[in-house]
Amino acid sequence: MLQDLLSPVKLTRRQQEALDKLIAAKKANAAGRETAERPQRTKREIRRRLQMLYHHGYVQRHKLSDGESIAYALGNLGAEELTLYFGIDPKEIEWTTKNRESGERYIRHALMVTRFRHALELALRNAPGAPLEFWKPGGAFKASVKYEDTVRTREGTRTQVVEGAVIPDGLFVVKVGEKRIHYFLEADRSTMSNARYLAKLKSYFAFYATYVRGGNKPSGITQMRVLSVTISEARKDNLRAIAQEVSTEAKNLFWFACEKEYRGKPHEVFGTIWQTLEDDTLKSLYVYG
Repeated sequence: MLQDLLSPVKLTRRQQEALDKLIAAKKANAAGRETAERPQRTKREIRRRLQMLYHHGYVQRHKLSDGESIAYALGNLGAEELTLYFGIDPKEIEWTTKNRESGERYIRHALMVTRFRHALELALRNAPGAPLEFWKPGGAFKASVKYEDTVRTREGTRTQVVEGAVIPDGLFVVKVGEKRIHYFLEADRSTMSNARYLAKLKSYFAFYATYVRGGNKPSGITQMRVLSVTISEARKDNLRAIAQEVSTEAKNLFWFACEKEYRGKPHEVFGTIWQTLEDDTLKSLYVYG
């Protein structure tokens, strides 16, 4: 993912001349075999940088299994540098606790979010007129909501006021023409209970009804979509069925896709792989709405 997102290493004129000679020599020695000089060179440079950052305490390594790539997490020194650069209060970031508690389940969820952002960044490079204005990671956006909900009791059902919260795994804005669309990402690895997921969606709908559709708009959000990404088609269908319980007015608020549709094919994240509650038609985030 770093290989795709980072720009090529800048070389001086003499370095470029030396590299050109080396490439020419390799081509001459590998008759009929195509070499991928630039991607390999960039990849080696990225690995060298990561090694330096790791050995000096700026990042940490996580190896989940022998068949998977190394995942890099921010270390304490790296966090300190970023807090200085972005002016973040260090008290708001508990990196020591995060690193200590980063079990496999947490890391795999973080990687799922990262894979989506990776696909998003690459897809938008080929989507003229649809810039990514910003991306906020999980926990950066929080909103408290209240809504009335019907609960079952021994005597039947009753209505009560529920206090919920909107805390997406990622929040980003894409501008298409004159529209600024806020996307709230939920990365689902099939570990959340149906009841918990339904409560999340009810909080999203309450936020939408209060701050987006309603007259009170302190959030500055005029159009929003909630994206649920799953690891299987069966789970996607299950979540869509659960979402039907939220409201009949949420047909185009909730969007669903399986990450298999864009994993390894980042441009497909804006393809016709998404479904809403309106019907079973496959839709595109880029052209729809």
